[in-house]
Amino acid sequence: QSQLSQALNGLSDRAKEAKEFLVQLRNMVQQIQENSVEFEACLVAQCDALIDALNRRKAQLLSRVNKEHEHKLKVVRDQISHCTVKLRQTTGLMEYCLEVIKENDPSGFLQISDALIRRVHLTEDQWGKGTLTPRMTTDFDLNLDNAPLLQSIHQLDFVQMKVSSPVPAPPILQLEECCTHNNSATLSWKQPPLSTVQVEGYILELDDGNGGQFREVYVGKETMCTVDGLHFNSTYSARVKAFNKTGVSPYSKTLVLQTSEDTQSEEQTLPFPVPLERSQLRRMSPFSSTLNLQPSFPGRSYFELRSSAHQLSLHSSLQSLNSAGCNFETQGTPYSQLGK
Repeated sequence: QSQLSQALNGLSDRAKEAKEFLVQLRNMVQQIQENSVEFEACLVAQCDALIDALNRRKAQLLSRVNKEHEHKLKVVRDQISHCTVKLRQTTGLMEYCLEVIKENDPSGFLQISDALIRRVHLTEDQWGKGTLTPRMTTDFDLNLDNAPLLQSIHQLDFVQMKVSSPVPAPPILQLEECCTHNNSATLSWKQPPLSTVQVEGYILELDDGNGGQFREVYVGKETMCTVDGLHFNSTYSARVKAFNKTGVSPYSKTLVLQTSEDTQSEEQTLPFPVPLERSQLRRMSPFSSTLNLQPSFPGRSYFELRSSAHQLSLHSSLQSLNSAGCNFETQGTPYSQLGK
């Protein structure tokens, strides 16, 4: 009875929660209906505003067509008036010349014949200078370009109100924390100091050691990774990129690395300008990962940043290696003399 009572009490609590949840769902139904009516009204108002803007533009375009229509009519009417006057003058000249020809006085005819002949030729020449060619065409040289508007109408759609975060910036490889040992390599990276974009993880890629395609060797949230099982005395290229829900960032700068010549080789470090005093190099961290590759995947443990056509290198000598990490010293070119 005690166990049944306890079970009933638990079931009663669940039933109470279910009733409250049903009330919440019914309220959601009512809220959805209200929001739907409000949203439809807003959508209708937006479409009506677009239709009003289109009607106003239509009125403006019709006004331009009417202006073009009036201009064409004016030009044609002016030409009609001009031709009518010229034709009346020509007809009068022709009638006068016919009357002169009918005269029986030869001496009088000879006195005015030369002047009449010049006047007739001049009038004929005036008709030949484009007077009988229409000054205006009947076609309307206007073409409504509605393709962009139709395309915009077809593309008219809803957009998400929530603004998604931007794509992360390319990670920065921390050369001072990268090192190699025998046929393994430890890579470390970080986000740019001023970057505020949320990052969900990173993707580390290595090539095949022969200049071939890159392939993913690590995907996760850690910012340090140790890759084991590389070939001795081999050459690799490594790069890393960040990602979030929005997308994937561009790649970081590419690192070229070279593994040791044999298993007894000491650890090598990046040609990176660090102080002359000994500096502790972190081998692993609580946020690091170790990956083991098959022996068929070649590698390289000498690192070089491909950031410009001028590649300068610094030589580092390993001083000691203990369980906590490795100490090293650097000698070489000052940082201000390095390429971009």
